[in-house]
Amino acid sequence: MVAPDGIRVAIAVAACAFIAPASAHHSRAPFDTTVEVTIEGVVKNVLWANPHVYLTLEVAGPGGQPMVQEVEVGPLSSLRPLGLTQDALATGDRVTVRANPNRAGPGHTVVGLDVTTSDGTVYPLHAFGRARPAPAAQKAAGLAGQWVPLPTGLEGLVRGARTWPLTDVGREGIADVKSQLASQSECSPWPAPLLMALGVMRTIEVSANTITLRFDWMNGLRTVHLDLKEHPAGVAPSRQGHSIGRWDGAALVIDTVGFAPYREGAGFGIPSGASKHLIERLTLDADRATLTYEFTVEDPLSLTEPVTRNLQWAFRPDLEPTGQQCDTEIATRFLRY
Repeated sequence: MVAPDGIRVAIAVAACAFIAPASAHHSRAPFDTTVEVTIEGVVKNVLWANPHVYLTLEVAGPGGQPMVQEVEVGPLSSLRPLGLTQDALATGDRVTVRANPNRAGPGHTVVGLDVTTSDGTVYPLHAFGRARPAPAAQKAAGLAGQWVPLPTGLEGLVRGARTWPLTDVGREGIADVKSQLASQSECSPWPAPLLMALGVMRTIEVSANTITLRFDWMNGLRTVHLDLKEHPAGVAPSRQGHSIGRWDGAALVIDTVGFAPYREGAGFGIPSGASKHLIERLTLDADRATLTYEFTVEDPLSLTEPVTRNLQWAFRPDLEPTGQQCDTEIATRFLRY
């Protein structure tokens, strides 16, 4: 329909239904991903935060009266690599947002896909929105430096998890959306391999005895010990486990055990137990602008057999950490939609 002041809200049913990819924080279960809405309005406020940015628009409501529409946006940590920066949106800007509506109905928070500004520039509002072109690829000398997974990697991991060889516990975990959402409201990083797939910048630091991976997400940190051939006895369980590594030519092979059980430790929506075992391999690609990250996860609690997947990371020396810490109020906000 077209409102009296020219602000229109158009609804388009998607060509086909699909299992929606995750944001870098929580499942899109509260939203109807088979429907797209187009919302035109004026920016009233942008709350730049992790684990979500929130965009507030003034739009035309029933009868043309102004009303407020809230749009959930992805984390700043995942949007900046896609091209959305804090100077792209300002109070008073007239914009058009493409979004998925809330299952609770009109007036509730929607989840944004992308936003078009008055000059026609399109910016992503989530990893699954239309991204701006990345900077020209630069060459890496090795694994050291800043890297960001390509968006398709996380999408494939989330969608594919439903087809993994699951035990009854694994299938129940996928189906239990309520407990997934509760676990995703924590201000703490997911364990690998999910952490390794998130579209946020990570810095790899290489030394003689250790490889350190620092993530621009919930202060995520992984340490890989190169000076150990075996895991020590009696490793205390932890979110990221205990990792030892070795070089296979120029490729890094990581072996990790000692994971603490976690609600989504085996894959998106899939619980993990104390016997989770993860093998990872990072290989610089021939173009030296990307690397291939491959993992094999074993977890008898949720998987009937090991699962192997791979995705690519892009070399992004142009990026710096956002410096944004996780806001606990923002982290739980989506539970109140």
